[in-house]
Amino acid sequence: MRRRLFFVMVAVLTAVIIAACSNNNEQAETPAMLEVKMDVPDHIDVNKPTKLACVVTYGGEKVEDASEVKFEVWKHGNGDREMLEAKHDGNGRYSVTKTFTEAGTFSVVAHVTARDMHNMPKQDIVVGNPEQASAAGSSSDDQVNKEEGHHHGSDVSMSLSSHSFEAGKPVTLGVRITKDGKALTNATVRFEIWQAENKHEFIDASEKGNGEYEAVATFANKGTYSVKVHVEASALHEHQVKQVTVN
Repeated sequence: MRRRLFFVMVAVLTAVIIAACSNNNEQAETPAMLEVKMDVPDHIDVNKPTKLACVVTYGGEKVEDASEVKFEVWKHGNGDREMLEAKHDGNGRYSVTKTFTEAGTFSVVAHVTARDMHNMPKQDIVVGNPEQASAAGSSSDDQVNKEEGHHHGSDVSMSLSSHSFEAGKPVTLGVRITKDGKALTNATVRFEIWQAENKHEFIDASEKGNGEYEAVATFANKGTYSVKVHVEASALHEHQVKQVTVN
């Protein structure tokens, strides 16, 4: 009887150890993500020094040694952009102080590079009272509508090679990029992928020639995903959002 009880206890203990190891392996295989939380006010006064900040984490831990943190600022309807280098405040926080001298709606994009990953969250700021902001932007509605896809007054076109993929299988994301009707080469291209409110994944693309760039991605779930194509080349910075269906 004691011998049988001994073997039962050994079997139970072995099962517990195997289950624990399996859970640890699953946790270890879960890739850490670079997260950037914007700390930017929604509304500020004209001519008031304002701190633009973000908190950077990787795998839930604060990043104190980001390779680069910059804030890109532009006014809706205006092609001119300002790139401000942030300083490290400690505890994963990076910031810069800027004074907005005119009313209007401004966009702020944090360009964060750390742990060989890149994240570019965006937030809008209304400067001045709503009447001032509305008046400042009323003559440029058409330009505002184009800003997500056309910056710096350039004519940049991006087209995905496919808009339909299969869930759970590695696929090749391809995009062809042209500027002013000509293939755009030697650009830095990244795909930003997300579904609904889930985490955003950033994947660097490699250049294949003739303005074509590719990257391998896996869409875990069925449904509609958003794919934002980020393009940087010289003084050019563009991004366009495409919708894809995963079956």
